[in-house]
Parts: sequence; C-alpha cells; structure tokens
Amino acid sequence: MNQIHQNKNITHIPKSAFTQLNNEKILFLKNRIQRLGDICQDLNPYLEISPELKDRLYEFNILELSDPFKITNTLLMLLEDSIDELHTLAPLDDSEKLNEIL
Repeated sequence: MNQIHQNKNITHIPKSAFTQLNNEKILFLKNRIQRLGDICQDLNPYLEISPELKDRLYEFNILELSDPFKITNTLLMLLEDSIDELHTLAPLDDSEKLNEIL
C-alpha cells in the first residue's frame, strides 16, 4: 500500500514535453538513418576511402578503417539498430508502408 502512495509523488512530465522529446528523437533517428544509408552507398570496399568519407565514418565512432568489409558490417548494424529504434518510437501505419514501397 505504501508503494502505491509513493508512486504518486513521481514528477509528472507534461504530455506536450514528452511528445516534443519523442519528435526530436524521431527526427534525429531519421537523419541518422539517412546519413548511414548515404555512407553505405558511398563506401566501395574495393577502393581507397576518401578523407571526406573517413570523417563521416569517424562521426559514428568507426575508427578502424583497414577492413572495409568490417566497416560495412558495422554500418549495417548501426543502421539496423537505428531503424529498430525509430520503429519503436514511431510505428509505421499501413499507408506509410505503402508509400515507402511505391
């Protein structure tokens, strides 16, 4: 019984503040997914990594650049984790899925 009363003392976060934080996180994840996708498109494991691409990889804490296949795997893992988190925060409805397919 005491625990029920103690829970009432927890600070309440206004729904608008929560919604704003959620929306900011969604925008961050969408941007992150776009940037990771762009890096995946630009990375060619058979060519030397350009200084500009190295800088973009460093932004994601990818510091070991000697194995381009390991880089690709790391990028794909980061991309998958970001997409999973985005779908947790903003599940797609059927119309959004249809627009993505088209």
